[in-house]
Parts: sequence; C-alpha cells; structure tokens
Amino acid sequence: MILTIAMLAFFLVTVLFILDASREQVLSSEVSTFLQPFAAETIVKHRYNARPDLIWNALTELAHYNFWFPGVLRILPMVETDRYVHRYSFDKFNFSPGAVIRLRPFSLSPTFKGKIISVQENKQLALEMRFNPVHKETVVFSLEPSPEGTTVTCRRTSRGVFSWITLWGFSNNKSKILDNLGYFIPEDIIEETDGDGEVKEAGPQYSREAIIARAVQAGLDGNMDLVNEIPDKPTRGMAKAMLVQSKRKGNIMPEHLVKALSEEPSTTAPSTAPEGVKKVESSDSGLPDFVNTEDLISYVVNKALDGDDESINAIKDKATRGKAKAMVVKIKRGSIDRPEVPEVPTSGSASAVDAEPGVPDPVSSEVESEENLISRLVTAGLDGNMDEINALESRVLRGKIKAAIVKEKRVRGL
Repeated sequence: MILTIAMLAFFLVTVLFILDASREQVLSSEVSTFLQPFAAETIVKHRYNARPDLIWNALTELAHYNFWFPGVLRILPMVETDRYVHRYSFDKFNFSPGAVIRLRPFSLSPTFKGKIISVQENKQLALEMRFNPVHKETVVFSLEPSPEGTTVTCRRTSRGVFSWITLWGFSNNKSKILDNLGYFIPEDIIEETDGDGEVKEAGPQYSREAIIARAVQAGLDGNMDLVNEIPDKPTRGMAKAMLVQSKRKGNIMPEHLVKALSEEPSTTAPSTAPEGVKKVESSDSGLPDFVNTEDLISYVVNKALDGDDESINAIKDKATRGKAKAMVVKIKRGSIDRPEVPEVPTSGSASAVDAEPGVPDPVSSEVESEENLISRLVTAGLDGNMDEINALESRVLRGKIKAAIVKEKRVRGL
C-alpha cells in the first residue's frame, strides 16, 4: 500500500514539475534537477564578480537567510547556557560542525531542528535543514574561485518517500536562491594592472544600452558568449530579458536598441591621482551644468520619459541618480505628475551663480527621512541599482532595504 502511494505521488510530482519547468523564464543561474523513487536532488550554479571571502560572509550570516533563502522564515541558534537572553543569540553561537540550529518555515508549523554538517572556510558549507515533519534536506554550498570571480554551487538532496518535496516549487522560487543571495554580496571590481602597478587602459567603452544592444544582437545569431560575459549583473539580466523579448517578436530588436548599435565607443582613459590625494570628478558628461539639483533631476526625467535613458545613467552622483530613477518609476505608475522641463543654462550662466567655497548647496544639505530613503532605495534596487544600498553604513538599514526588495520581487513574481 505504501509503495503504491509513493509511486502515485512520484508520477504526480513528475507531471507537475514538467508543467512548471515548461514556463519560459529568464534566469542567470545554471539549474538542473534529478528525481527518482525515494531520492531527489536540485543543483543551482551561479557566477559572482566577488571574492570567495565576501560570498562566505553572506553564507555564514544565518540570521539573514530569511531574506534570500526560499521557504525560510527564520533561523535561530541553539546555545547551551543558563541565561535565556543568550540561548538564541548568534553572538554566543559556535559556528562549527555539529552545532544545532532551529528553522521556522513559511507555514503554521513550529520550528524544526537542523544542524551544521561541514564548515570549510571560503570553500564549502553543508547544512541539514528540516522544513516539515516528513521532509529533510541536506543543503551544500560549494565555492570555487575563477578568474572572473567565484562560482557558487547550491546542491540540495533528500531521501525517503517524501523526497519529491525537494522539487516542489523549484521552477518558481527555489531555482532563484543564488539570484537572491547576489543582492547581499558586494561586487568586487578588480582592476588589471601592468608590471609597474599602474591601471591598464580599459579600451573603448560603450554605454549600458549599447552593450545590451550588441549582446542581444549576438544572442539572436546564436552566440550567447557575449551575453554571459557581461560583468555587471543588472546589465546582464537586462540583456537576457531583452533577448527573450526580441525572440518573442520574431527576432526583431526594439527600436531603441537598434539605434544604440550605431553608437561610437568612448576611448577616454581614467585619470590618475597621486597616492593620498582624493580625485575630484568633473561635472556630468553630456549634461547641462545646472545649479539646482532638482532642475537636473527634472531635466533627465523628461529625457528618460522621451526614451533617452542614458541621460540618467550619465549622472555620476549615486543619490541624485537614484532619485531620478525613482521619479521615473512613480510617473509611469501614475503616482506623481511629470515635472516641467527646466530652462537649460547656457555655458557661463552656471559659473556666474556658483556658490562660494565652503558654502553647502541648499538642496544637498537637506536630510532625507529614513522612510523616504528606504522607499527610494527599494525602487532603485528593483531597477538593478544596488550601489547606493551596498554603500550604506547602517547594517540594520541595509538589511531592511534588501529584505523589502526580495519581498517585492516575490510579490511581482520576478
């Protein structure tokens, strides 16, 4: 009787998984699944532009698993101590093989016991995790350094009659586990240097839209190498999304990408400064020299609504660029009205009204409230801009913003 029920369940899960996996998705991870009677396994592989130690720090932060690990509501440490305040404190937790943890899943179930199986610093982390009374998984994260960064492999295996639960919801949520983790890993940009220690010239530089256009064009011709080799994760994701969109339209690229193919590359080499001297960036290239930051935002927002996204990307100040992108999103949603186009200053008019040295700009001196900051950075994170979020000094505030981004992506089904 039990064998019959198991075989029926295996057949049903196989059918449902095939239907679930047949949905067209855009994933930046390599995924594979294996299912057989009384055993199941899923493998997700992802490449990050970061050192192994940065990824290891994110993997060992068990308190943050509820932000990026699908199905985990909370993980608590189990500390043997007489003081109650230390029983569930990660500050007193001994992160080593055999240490016991408590996992609370996204359900009405109570917490379940788990444990740390293996810890090899910057190489491998193995956990035993139970999500319900009848299902237990062994989760192994393996880190492998590469010239481009680090390749992380997440292998989840289970055995028993209910092992098929490992595959349940894999296509929708579980396959995005390493995509979610990427929001908590700062990108580590390594500049190539020559023998004298000076930075090598990067060569011709294209805008983000031009990079996407050339990658999509190569993808339509069957060459995915140009897409997969884009180092910036948001740009790579946008290129893959535009490639799927172009294929749906009969291998026809959008008009703005066709125009971007004719863009001429910029060969400007980065300037160097002596050690200990902070380099001051010049004004935003290609943009009028506005005195008021709000006028600059209104100008680039109107340009973006007219189809010119490069005006916003040309802003070098992260905070100003984030405000402009957030305003564009709000206008498209209908939350606010489109601002008026400011008067473009002529050359020399801005210098006549320049502030005296040491006098702060009234706009830049405004203090942004925490609620507005979180709302703006969540919107920027959904657009793929994580620079300002990763630059926040407050660890608590940074965690709140990243958690809100992950939750919003789950709501939207991204």
